[in-house]
Amino acid sequence: MIPVARRVLRTVQLVCYALLPPTGGSADPAGAGEPRNCEPREIRGGMGRFLDSRGELRLFFDGCYATAAPFILFRLKREGFSRCSVRASERGLLVQGVR
Repeated sequence: MIPVARRVLRTVQLVCYALLPPTGGSADPAGAGEPRNCEPREIRGGMGRFLDSRGELRLFFDGCYATAAPFILFRLKREGFSRCSVRASERGLLVQGVR
């Protein structure tokens, strides 16, 4: 279990990176249909880097609170994703989208 202070910090980091424009980066896809564990700082290069072979995005942010969800959805829509969703669990956030 991640301590509350660390979860708050990870959530704030995720919100900040979601609000910043993407900087570009090399592709780092996950296997088709599998969520990829992702650190908040990794989205700085753009979320399109994590698309699988079917054009689907599945990321899991461990230890982040649901308050980051609207900011992630904002970022996804800004990058051209559709059918976006963020599901919160006790462990973190599962982010899905299609491009």
